[in-house]
Amino acid sequence: MALQTEAECLLDTGVLYGVRVMLRPPLGDPIFAGFKQGAFSLYYGDGPIYHFDREGRWQRAFIHGIHYLKGLDTTIQAIDRVREGVNMVLKRRTLFFAEASDLDASIRATALDLLEALSSGRLKRADPPSKAQPLSSDELYDFLGRIVEWDATAWFAHREKYLATYGVLPFLPPDSQNALILQATLGHADGIAFGGGAAAPHYQRSIPEFATHTREVAKLYGQRLLQYRTLFLAGSDVLRRPNDEIVALLETIARSELCATTGEAPRLEAVHAFLDNLASPRPTLEQWRTYRQLQLRRVTLGVESGDPTVRGLYRKAWENSDLVALVSDLKQADIAIGLMVLIDAGGAEHAERHLAATADLINTLELGKGDIVSLLDANEFRDPEQQAPNVTPLAGLRWTEQQAALKHALLPLRSNRGVKVVPYSLEKQGL
Repeated sequence: MALQTEAECLLDTGVLYGVRVMLRPPLGDPIFAGFKQGAFSLYYGDGPIYHFDREGRWQRAFIHGIHYLKGLDTTIQAIDRVREGVNMVLKRRTLFFAEASDLDASIRATALDLLEALSSGRLKRADPPSKAQPLSSDELYDFLGRIVEWDATAWFAHREKYLATYGVLPFLPPDSQNALILQATLGHADGIAFGGGAAAPHYQRSIPEFATHTREVAKLYGQRLLQYRTLFLAGSDVLRRPNDEIVALLETIARSELCATTGEAPRLEAVHAFLDNLASPRPTLEQWRTYRQLQLRRVTLGVESGDPTVRGLYRKAWENSDLVALVSDLKQADIAIGLMVLIDAGGAEHAERHLAATADLINTLELGKGDIVSLLDANEFRDPEQQAPNVTPLAGLRWTEQQAALKHALLPLRSNRGVKVVPYSLEKQGL
């Protein structure tokens, strides 16, 4: 008996696709089409595979063994599995404009071809089991028409709208990668970016400006909002604004279209934020509790190093006691915590002291289940135009050994307290 293709399996068991159908052409693999929460998918046998938002914009594709991700900014990442020695590793790259345009046109042509096949009656329908709702030919035809509307002109107009809505995007903490982004502040306060990265001009939106921005973001995303449950409130100093402004920002989000709860409308369940400067003044415990009531559920903290001298290389002046007190307040307020830690912040000159001090400090924090410690490569953050003084970056085997040593030193967090300790690369954000 022949094995079922992915398309055939989804028709029978794809419960996430509440509305679905399979189409059999005279020759070739069957085609699965289905709607799930906020999305639509096409599977041609085991591939190619295409995923779209409800606006008809393609988001992900799997073609000839390569995964493609299209961002809301219209850039496309290609992800391929390649062998390096005995290991298989993922390699990412951003497509050049001509490549991206060709891929957009190819996916649009796929929808056109399917429309023509539907119109000609060449496809034989197979409906799903009785508990699922069949996708009617009219519904499928209408949605394919929506996909076809996304030609080069439409993508260009969308790109312009995106650039008018967002400033330079912030680095997203690893635990907020799939969040919808709102920018209450842009750039970097005092010209200081996490990890010695390139700093962008700083600007704080007023509350009315933020409300306008929120509406513009909702329009930009359209029905793609249905896919989101988490919102990232940028930038790195937003939680250092006055308390009444932070409350107003969170209340603006709560009143917005983003948090509507009727029918299939978007429903955001959690707000995440990043804090890079941990020094006083900071929100009080009672203020953190207020933010928690307004859906702030996770705060990620930038911790280049547990050694004050090494942190000073990155122009950070907060004390270890600041981090200890801040983590304690967040835990008492029932707000989950993320830590961003640089594996090699001290370079070759301070590698040992950085490793020991960082492990000691993090192991003393009141972290527990649901908290995440992300280990990052300092070389991916440093602005090459402004290298930290007297630091020789680690590379190759020396860097790998430092990563392994830090993971081992933090093992008690994982084994005894359920904290996730995970390596992370900026490649996953396409930076």
